[in-house]
Amino acid sequence: MRKIVKSNENTKSVHSNSQVLVVKEAASNITVKSRVTSKVVNSKINLSMDTSRFRWNQTPVETPNGVILVFTLPNSEAYVSGLLEVFIDGLQQIKTTDWSETTKNTFTLVNAPDTDEILRINYIKQ
Repeated sequence: MRKIVKSNENTKSVHSNSQVLVVKEAASNITVKSRVTSKVVNSKINLSMDTSRFRWNQTPVETPNGVILVFTLPNSEAYVSGLLEVFIDGLQQIKTTDWSETTKNTFTLVNAPDTDEILRINYIKQ
């Protein structure tokens, strides 16, 4: 059973089975947040996306040392092919020019980052 607890022009709080959902409407996009998960919904094209699998600003298992080229995702996670981004010192690296996907949980850089360089990745978990 759902009931509207608070409501104003752009935001509605909905109480449903002991979960509080916050719904925000902006143009055609509706953001639904709950204690369980967040979803972004575009009402014009009927698209919903589960953001619980998104990983941002993650550090690979290996530490850059000027020699290592192959890096592994943290927590034994696997990424969805084509949905991995690699950054060195905040600069996005270009796929196939600077790096390539190796396996479902590793990627290979063309040039090994030095010890003073910060390597970060964004990806969607399988």
